[in-house]
Formats: sequence, C-alpha cells, structure tokens
Amino acid sequence: MAAPTHVDTLIRNGTILTMDEGRRVFTDGFIAIKDGKVLEVGEDRLCEFTADEVISAEGQMVMPGFANAHNHLVQSCFRGYNDDRWPVLDIPTAVRALIQQLFLMAGAMDEERTYKIVRLHALEMLKLGYTATHDEHFTNVRKDSVDGSWRAIEESGMRGYLCRCIANSKSVPDEGHETSEAGLLEIERLGAKFKSDRITVAGGFLNFNFLADPEDMRRIRQGCDQLGVAFGVDMTDNSRGAALKARGFEGGQVEYYRSFDLLEEPIYAGKAVNVQPHEFDILKAHDCRVSPVPVLRFFDATGIPVDEFLKRDILPAIGTDAPLVSDSQNPFEVMRLMILAQNVNVKARVAAGGERPAREHWLTAEKCLEMATLGGARTLFMEDKCGSLEAGKAADLVMVDMRKVEAQPGYDGRRGPGALVWGGQTSMVDTVFVAGKKLVEGGRSTVWDEEQIVTEANDVLRDIAEETGLYEYLPTRTAGSEFRGWSYI
Repeated sequence: MAAPTHVDTLIRNGTILTMDEGRRVFTDGFIAIKDGKVLEVGEDRLCEFTADEVISAEGQMVMPGFANAHNHLVQSCFRGYNDDRWPVLDIPTAVRALIQQLFLMAGAMDEERTYKIVRLHALEMLKLGYTATHDEHFTNVRKDSVDGSWRAIEESGMRGYLCRCIANSKSVPDEGHETSEAGLLEIERLGAKFKSDRITVAGGFLNFNFLADPEDMRRIRQGCDQLGVAFGVDMTDNSRGAALKARGFEGGQVEYYRSFDLLEEPIYAGKAVNVQPHEFDILKAHDCRVSPVPVLRFFDATGIPVDEFLKRDILPAIGTDAPLVSDSQNPFEVMRLMILAQNVNVKARVAAGGERPAREHWLTAEKCLEMATLGGARTLFMEDKCGSLEAGKAADLVMVDMRKVEAQPGYDGRRGPGALVWGGQTSMVDTVFVAGKKLVEGGRSTVWDEEQIVTEANDVLRDIAEETGLYEYLPTRTAGSEFRGWSYI
C-alpha cells in the first residue's frame, strides 16, 4: 500500500464552501494544501493525507477569502467622516467637500506616513476575512505616497489589484494635476516595483469628470496596453447623465467610454453607478468587471439593480469603498446591504410602473457569498488564481467559527450560509490564509504587532492633522468642549 501523500497543511472536519463550478459544499470536508495551493478538497472520510500541520475545522465554515473589490486604501484615515457631513443630500457636492479635505492631507502624506496609515487598513481587512483588495489611488500631490500604500499591502501578504489613477481636471486641486504622459511614467515605475504573483498593478482614472481633456481617456488606455498593465475606470456618474449632456453627449457613461475605445479589452469597471438599462448588455458584451458599493446607494436612495447583472450571467463583486464612505468594512454587513439595496431598487422600479425581477434573479445568501468571493476574484482579474477552493488554485481561504453565540441557533447546519450572511459578525472570523500562509490565527495577526500598528497610525494622523490644520474640520469632542448639546468634561 502506498504511503499517504504528505502536505504542508491539512484542514479537516469543516463545512467547506468550495465555490467551484458545481458549487459543492462538503458538510464534513477537508482541504489539503501544498506549496501554497489547494492540492485536494473533498469528503473527510476519504482523506488520505498527512501534514506538517493538521487543523481541526469542526464547527467552522471554510470558504474562499473575501475580496474587497472597490476601495481607496489611503482614505482609511477618514473613518467617522460620514457623521461630520450627514445628511448627504447631494452626492456631487459632498464629493467636492471631501476632495478639499483629502488633498489638504495628501501634501503631508509621504511614503513612510502613508505606509503606516494603510497598514492599519490592511490589518483590519485581514482580520475581517479579506484576502484581496482593490485600490484606486488618485491623490498624487506626493508621488511617493502610493509607494507607501502599496508597500503596506505587499507586506501584509494580501493580494491586490492596485490602480494608479491620473487626474488633471478642476475636480481636484492644481497640485494634484499631472499629464497623461507623466502619469503613465509613474504607472510604469510602479509596475516594475510592485508587480508580483500577488500584486496586479493597473492604470486608469476615476471617471470622465477627473480628466480635463476627454482624449486623455484614450491615451491612458493605449498607454496601459503598451505597458502591459491592467486598466480600470470607476464607472461613477453621480450626475445621472447631466455631466455628459454638458459635454454634448446624449448617451450613458458606458456608451461614452465605448466611444473612446476603452472597452476593446476587458476592464475593471468599478461601481457602475447609474448605468442606463440598455447599457447592461454593453457591459456584458465587453466583459466589463463591476463591483457595486451598496452603502452609497442608500445615500441617494437608488439601490442597486442586481437582477440586471444576474439575468445576463454577470457575477458582480462587492466593494466597501473607503472607510470615509462605509465606516464599517464588515463583509457580512456589506452582503446584507447588497440584498437590501436590490430591494430598494426594485421597489422604486415597481412604483414607477416597472416589473419585479424573476425569482431566480433576486439575491440569496448563497449568491451574495459567491459575489463576495468568486465574484470579487473575477472582477479583480484573479479568478485563475483564487476565488474558489479547488485543486490547483491558491489556498486563499477564511475559517469562520459557526459555534460562536452570534451564529446560534444552528439547527444542525440548516441555516448555514443564511445565518452567515444575514447575521454574521466579524468576531466569527478565526483564521485567514493567503497562498497557504496563515496571516490570521485565532482572530489575531500572525504578521504584525497589532498594537504597534494602531499606535503608529494614530501618531502619524495626529501629526498630519496638526500640520495641515485638519482639526478645524473635525468635531470638538474633547475635554472642556461642547458638541451637539453634549458636554465633554
């Protein structure tokens, strides 16, 4: 009899959500990991492996790691900002106010400071169960700021689809402007520095409002193609077509980008906000990868037409945007919000005389989990490496403890994914692997000193606030002050 195959890590007796083509769930399963990849996944009774480390996953749900598919890493310093600006009655106006504060800080954020700030965000994401993140960096006052941001992701062990954006319109202060040529040189530099098996370096722009010359859109796309780097656009038109009409274009934003030849090859298409009904077919035809951000669609009460994606066999991802948009980065909460955002959108359509989606195009717990894992990997062009637990793919996974009181009662597993999506809490995240490396164990980082990261980030932000005058914009909730009728003593 042949000796059992020996592997690096063996996870046994867990409920395994594979996200493979058959969407198999092994209710008592195992995963064998060798050289950073899944060697085999299957029923535990058939497991014939030995390992350097055997992990019992009894009572735990094991699934592909979550992907935060829309993010702005450096903006993590704005947590709590929504409370300062609420209510948001006009999103374009709210964005302009944000840009003012963001660029006020940007001039003081060099590589080392940004590194310490983004480490805090990366640590948080890992502890929440994310194994991959997106970034759109457009605060280019200091060219080295992005280096610190991406160094933090590189060091964290996460995967990243990291996009360096070019901006030169009146939407950003003059000190943040650059030509498309200068921006492409920076993208080339960053590609040479950071591109790896875990890090994808991309170029692009936020949306058409951030470029003074529309032809820059074409130049940036062509430049990225020549450099051999990925290309992305945050398809966000909060003006609902008014900004395009002001440019003399009567169609929607997807048509607009297509008219500049941006969709000739698959692209990252961001939040896909206010896409016109006929444009969903264009997104499908050109393989545009999308990641709605549900919390924002409660800001403007539009919701998200998830069914329009699903009925075209588009599996969108889910993104949080930065903490300044969604203070909670909790992936379970984001999945809940996605379900509710679809409901808001459908209610509005029906009230306007439209029809409800077919039952199979309503979101379910299972579909939300697919979006947060496999959908995220696909949107970030990582689906060949991760997003599902099957032989040959990277061992990027999260173990969630379903024995916690937050997940009870369990009804012998019958609630399973439903309880996880509708009631899951980040306190249930126990262990996180990326490429077979354990980055979180028992809810604690194995890579970094958590207390040091928190202290250093707070120290840096305190210094920046004092240097830039940011405290003038912040609430006065300190001893000896009053704020909103409360006295702080």
